[in-house]
Amino acid sequence: MQLYFIRHGQSINNARWESDEYSNYDRESDPALTEKGFKQAEQLALYLSQAKKGDSLETDIQNREGFGLTHLYSSLMIRAIQTGTIVSEKLGIPLVGLLEAHEVGGIYLEVMNDGVTEITHEHGVTPNYLRRKYPNMQLSKPIEDKGWWKGGREEEDMPLKRAGIVLQYLKERHFGSEDRVGIITHGGFFNYMMRVLLQIAPEEPDNRKLSYWLSYCNCAISRFDLVNNRVILAYHNRTDFLDDELVSC
Repeated sequence: MQLYFIRHGQSINNARWESDEYSNYDRESDPALTEKGFKQAEQLALYLSQAKKGDSLETDIQNREGFGLTHLYSSLMIRAIQTGTIVSEKLGIPLVGLLEAHEVGGIYLEVMNDGVTEITHEHGVTPNYLRRKYPNMQLSKPIEDKGWWKGGREEEDMPLKRAGIVLQYLKERHFGSEDRVGIITHGGFFNYMMRVLLQIAPEEPDNRKLSYWLSYCNCAISRFDLVNNRVILAYHNRTDFLDDELVSC
C-alpha cells in the first residue's frame, strides 16, 4: 500500500495569512480556493495523471515513472473538496469524502460580542449541497441534513484520535494490497497523521506542545509506503511540479 497525503490548494484564509492580513477575527470558517489555489490543483492533477502504475511497491520510490493512484479521498471542507474534485475528474477515479479527515478545530469562527470572544456554531456542507455541486462525490458514511460538522470548535484531544480513525479506515480497506491511495487533507491534520503513522509521542494529544512542526505547502505531496509491519517515508512536501509563482506554504 502506498499512501499519498496531498494538501489542498491555497484557500482564501491561506492567502490572507501570506499577506499578513489574517487574524482569528478576520477569517472564513470554511474557505474556498483562491484563483491560485485552483491553478495549483490543476497542475497537481496534470502531474498525477502522467502516471503509469509500476510493477512493484518497492521500486520507483520517487515516482519517476508516475503515480497511478487507484483510490482518492478528501476531507469535507470546501477547499479539500474543490482540490479533490479537480484531481478526481482528471484521473477518472471516484472522490470519497472522509468525515474525520478535516482540519484541526473544525468549522467555526471567533466573534467578539461586547468584548467577549464567542465561538460560532456551524455545520459545514450538507448532503443537498454535495448533490447539487459535486454529484459524483461519494461519502465514507452518511452525513446529517444540517451538515457534517457537529458545530463549535473541536476539543484539543480529538485530532490525534481522528488521525487514528482515518488510518484504521484506510488500513482496513487497503493494507496488504498494491493500492495507491491519495488523501486530500490539511497541513495541521497531516502532522497528526504523521505522528500516528510513526507512533510519535502518542501520550501527548496536542501538537502545539511538541518541539517540532512539519511545514506543508499547498498541493504538496508526501508519500508513505506501508509494507508488512514497516512504514517507509519516501518523501515529504514535494512541490517540484508547480510553477515557481504557484508555490505557497
